Amino acid sequence: MAESHFLQIRELLDKRKIVYEHLIHEHVHHSEDAAKIRGTNLSEAAKAIILKVEARDRSFSFIQAVISGDQRIDLKKLKNLLDSRNISLASPDEVLEKTGCTIGSVPPFGQLFGLSVYMDESLLEKPQIVFSAGTHHDSILMNPEDYLTVVEPKVIEMKK
Repeated sequence: MAESHFLQIRELLDKRKIVYEHLIHEHVHHSEDAAKIRGTNLSEAAKAIILKVEARDRSFSFIQAVISGDQRIDLKKLKNLLDSRNISLASPDEVLEKTGCTIGSVPPFGQLFGLSVYMDESLLEKPQIVFSAGTHHDSILMNPEDYLTVVEPKVIEMKK
């Protein structure tokens, strides 16, 4: 199923005539390992994280946060920005259920999964971004402005 996400991303980028590079590499699980094997900087990694959001009425939903590989999300800041009761990392089972991907392979294309996408503004300062494309061995390298155009995330400041 995750391989189909890669194909959906490629189709989306090709349809929009976005320039990108498809990187095929060894199976990796962590941003640090991926940066080494890709030959890119950890700060250029667009890490996609699935978060569980508890609304004020105690209902739950999921969102996707995209942040630089060398940064951490400030969950308190995000909780305040979204005016929610609580925000936590989704469990590995919840990530798999929501995306069809295992942690470390989730692409930052939340629209594929019906999720709202929030992107940390610092990624727009990078000359390029690179991210897992639905598998642990496929990555995509592209311009952050092009990513912004295709995904249309809500750009906020959410890093610690």
